[in-house]
Amino acid sequence: MKQSAFDLLKIGIGPSSSHTLGPMRMAQSFRNRLLELELPVHKIEVILKGSLALTGEGHLTPNAVIAGLLGFDPVLSDIEKIQGATLEVERNHGFFLGERFLSGGADNLVKFDKVLTGLRHPNTAHFYAYDADGKLILDKECCSIGGGAWLLADSVKPAGSRNVGEKLSSNAILKYCQEHSLSLLDFAYAQEECYLKIEREEIKAKLLYLWNVMKAAVENGLQQEGHLPGKLNVRRRAKRTRDRYMNRSSQLQKAIPTLAKANIYALAVSEENASGGRIVTAPTCGACGVVPGVLYMLWEELKLSEELIAESLLVASLFGNIVVDRASISGAEVGCQGEVGTACAMASAAACFLSGGTNSQIESAAEAALEHHLGLTCDPVMGLVQVPCIERNAIAAGTAINSANLALLGDGDHLISFDRCVDTLRETGTDMSDKYKETSLGGLATTHC
Repeated sequence: MKQSAFDLLKIGIGPSSSHTLGPMRMAQSFRNRLLELELPVHKIEVILKGSLALTGEGHLTPNAVIAGLLGFDPVLSDIEKIQGATLEVERNHGFFLGERFLSGGADNLVKFDKVLTGLRHPNTAHFYAYDADGKLILDKECCSIGGGAWLLADSVKPAGSRNVGEKLSSNAILKYCQEHSLSLLDFAYAQEECYLKIEREEIKAKLLYLWNVMKAAVENGLQQEGHLPGKLNVRRRAKRTRDRYMNRSSQLQKAIPTLAKANIYALAVSEENASGGRIVTAPTCGACGVVPGVLYMLWEELKLSEELIAESLLVASLFGNIVVDRASISGAEVGCQGEVGTACAMASAAACFLSGGTNSQIESAAEAALEHHLGLTCDPVMGLVQVPCIERNAIAAGTAINSANLALLGDGDHLISFDRCVDTLRETGTDMSDKYKETSLGGLATTHC
């Protein structure tokens, strides 16, 4: 096992895990290191590079970096304080780093380098600290690799160069479970117990906490109206769509009521994310609506226990972590197939598990959900995680349910394995033009008028 389910499923802030949550965590780490070393810092400068520079403003990356430098935490800090970090620096003409006051405006803190070539990863940021004489006293180049995770640039390998032979494998997991008469849930619990060195009940409590954050995102999103931040002036639609759904205004809604609910709940979470709200990366912020959209609908319609819903997240994370290990969940590396495609696979696996599917059927559901997202581009209009991102989450929620349903109607036997599908995702992402990988240089991002 390479990482925990809780490395994949993280509480964070929107709108982007790789462009908002990751950079905030990188900035936090840089701040903490400066304080730890007690360096005579006079000035900090952060250079956002590649995709972070090209779509950073739409993803609120500069504010996220400033929030991290101010010491705010994406899980613990008040959302309004995080969102107001840039204004705080401007209002105070600087900020405190421990007992030192660093003067200057936000424009002097964060700068942009939009060149894509020569980078270890398209989501790169370089942090610099200088003393009063202008001497560089500490620097750190970091890469936001997807899902809010980050690494030092020196330790990053491009997605296309990774050795698949040593990676996580759904085939190997299924074989092990069959040989030892284990369910995927039991296997996942055993892995977490070994990796985290904690008991099952503690794992269950952590899963329930994540589920409660997901529920809150659905419920908050269903209450909000108005427009989302940014120049697109996108109107929130989850609440009014739910209100129309309650009136059953179309014959189609009467035929597929539960599918419509999953669509609406996914919209609600995605709109919360787009507004900079608190969500759970599943596996990313940009794809955070799919899993809770499906699970909230199933919880509501099937009257399932909170505990069982929470455990389905553990099953879903098995497939998400396989994608992390064999390919990437970063839109800047492999396009949206790695984000919404992976989210759809996770949601479908969870739905199949909750419906009593066998191990093979669960794997089949995940594969089908991912397969039909292969080649999906990441081309956000104006660099905002709004169009096509929000609606794409809603559509993927429906695909997840359909994929689970087809798997449950079969016996688990299918031609393409989940492993092979993920490997194809990696190969397709490597071949994909940078225009379609979270740069807003092609696709819908350039056809919008």
